[in-house]
Amino acid sequence: PLVLKLGGSLLDLWNLGDLLLQFGQGRRILIVPGGGVAADTVRQLDVCGLLKAEQSHWMAIEAMSFNAGLLRRTLVGVSAADGLESTPWRWPEGVPLVLDPAGWLLGSGCAAAAQIPASWDATSDSIAAIVAAAIGVESLILGKSCEPCSMSMADLAAGGQVDACFPGFAGRLRAGWCNFRAPVPKVVCLQVETGQGDQ
Repeated sequence: PLVLKLGGSLLDLWNLGDLLLQFGQGRRILIVPGGGVAADTVRQLDVCGLLKAEQSHWMAIEAMSFNAGLLRRTLVGVSAADGLESTPWRWPEGVPLVLDPAGWLLGSGCAAAAQIPASWDATSDSIAAIVAAAIGVESLILGKSCEPCSMSMADLAAGGQVDACFPGFAGRLRAGWCNFRAPVPKVVCLQVETGQGDQ
């Protein structure tokens, strides 16, 4: 089984459903959606000082859940996790499950929620890593709209392609990157530096 963090920038990809079904062939997958445009709006309001840090934090997570609803309602062949996220061995093969991040963090994942700082240093990349670690899944793929600037998690964080906390949260996972907008999407493995993964 693996966790796929699906970047919010991919939601307008015309063939996203087909790509996810192809990606999921022979695999057991849990999708953690990014916040996309809705989270960007929250960030802008936060920068303007209109929201408190805790408000911004949870509104961004709610944006992820909003996008989870969009995926479940608009894509054929995906299904809601509905509690199955905690039992990866029961995930159906070839049918991607979509997690409701806010619901999970307020429910069975409440202990994991305490690890997430209420800042923009920990966004959906880190949350996906936290989900994977909490449910005992060792493999995490970041679904993105571009190629990585480096295979190093630290370099990706420094370049703004993942959030600042991601190297620490993902350091004990087998992490990869997949550009879903590439002509032929493929997974490349990310490297962790010594000392990471001690969160």
